[in-house]
Amino acid sequence: MQRIFLKGIKGGTGCTAIVANLACVLKKSDVHVIAVDLDPKSDLGLHFGLPWKNTQGWSDAENFNDILTCFYQDSDGIIFLPHGEKTPSNTALNELIDNCNKLDNIQNAWVLFDCPSHIDISNYTLHEDDIVIELVNCDAVCHSLIYRRLQKLKKTENSWHHFFLVNRYNSSSELEFDLFSLWQSTLPLMAPFFINSDEVIKESTAYRNVALNCAPYSIANDDFETLAGWLVSKTAL
Repeated sequence: MQRIFLKGIKGGTGCTAIVANLACVLKKSDVHVIAVDLDPKSDLGLHFGLPWKNTQGWSDAENFNDILTCFYQDSDGIIFLPHGEKTPSNTALNELIDNCNKLDNIQNAWVLFDCPSHIDISNYTLHEDDIVIELVNCDAVCHSLIYRRLQKLKKTENSWHHFFLVNRYNSSSELEFDLFSLWQSTLPLMAPFFINSDEVIKESTAYRNVALNCAPYSIANDDFETLAGWLVSKTAL
C-alpha cells in the first residue's frame, strides 16, 4: 500500500480538489485508489458525486467495522470515505489512518488522505514510505509559512518524504512568477512543476466531478497527470 498525505500549508489552497483529481487520474492509469477525507469540512465527496443528503462518514461510526459501511464508490471506480459530521480527536484520526492499512486487500493500492490544514502533519503516525504533499499558493502568506515550516521540519525527526507543491499558479502574474522562481532556486523539497490555475476546476466541481471527466484535454488535467507520474516515480525509488 502506498499512502499519500495531501494538505494545504494554510486553508483555501485547493487541497480537496487536488486529492479528487489525482485519484481519478491514477484510477484511469489502472492504479487502485482509495480516497479518505480527514477534513471536518467533509467536502471530498462533492467531487465524486456524493448527494448532499449523505452527511454521514467515518467520524460518526462507533468502530472500524461500522466505518467499513461508510465507504462509497463513484462512477469511475474510485473508493472514497467521507468524513462525516463529528469532529474527531487526533487519536481518532491516527486510529483511522492505521486501520486503513487493513484495506490493503488489493495489490498495490494507493490511499490518498485529504488532510485539514490546521493539523500539523507531524501529529499523524507516518511511515518511511509515506509521501506528504503540502500545497502552497504563490503569495506572500505562503512565502512566510514555507520558511516557518522548513525550520520546524529541521527540528522534527521524520523519515517520511515531504514535498511542497504550488497550486493555482497564474503564469501571467509577475509576482507569482518571481516567487516560484525564488522557491525553485532556494528551497529544498519543492516539486519541480506546478498546478496551473484553470477555470475547469471550478466548472468540474460545480458538476460534482473532476477535470478528467469534464475536460480531458485541459491544462489542469495535464498537470494532474504530471503530478501522478511524478509520484509514481518517487514510489519507485
